Amino acid sequence: MPGKSFLHRLNPITKIVWSLAVITVAFAFREPLPLLALWASVLAVALAGRVFKEILPALRGLLVFAAIFFLFQVFLINEGRTLFTLIPGTGFGRITDVGLTACTVLALRMLAMTSTIPVILTTTPSRDMIVAFIDKLKVPYVYALMLVTSLRFIPTLQEELNLVIQAQRARAYDLEGRHLGRYLMAIVPLAVPLLLSSVQRARIMAIAMETRGFNAGPRTSFRTSTFQPLDYGAIAACLVLGAILLAVSL
Repeated sequence: MPGKSFLHRLNPITKIVWSLAVITVAFAFREPLPLLALWASVLAVALAGRVFKEILPALRGLLVFAAIFFLFQVFLINEGRTLFTLIPGTGFGRITDVGLTACTVLALRMLAMTSTIPVILTTTPSRDMIVAFIDKLKVPYVYALMLVTSLRFIPTLQEELNLVIQAQRARAYDLEGRHLGRYLMAIVPLAVPLLLSSVQRARIMAIAMETRGFNAGPRTSFRTSTFQPLDYGAIAACLVLGAILLAVSL
């Protein structure tokens, strides 16, 4: 995973500390504007690390998920003053000011916390992350490999989904359903091939791991996880800024 930005040179543990700091501050904030600023800071880090274009598909998926989460929650909160209803005079689809604010906060909090994951995955090779987990955090190799592999499957699944969509469109299948029922029906021809390809990929990976003697004895690593002055400065900045923001939010 080539890259010459400061974000690529950071130790994986440093990026995890940054992600944990963002998550902690996101839980402390209870207003939309601070959470929006926090999410903007994550996007600014991606821009500074020159990976914004790479994580853009993941951000779009997170935005769609946040929008769905918002729509499912906003109609369930009855407290507060009614702003409008979907069908006037019936009370159906009632949206209140409290519900609108609360759901906006939840959606922005989710975006701020999850947007750090694509940044870390795009700027960190899998082998470096596994070595960092084992060397610095003393995580057993099996669990470290399971965690990193599951995270690495996300962009792989996105690529396979794009291939399935292109294949279905080449067969003149309409994937542009306008109403909800047609859209849900259009997902089925995408989900089944994607599920089958994922199972096949997992099976091939399991066979490859067995043939290479996975977990057959003690392991050694050619690579080591080291901290540079840039890592110490980044960790200190995350801790200091996180403490300041937590103090301001309380």
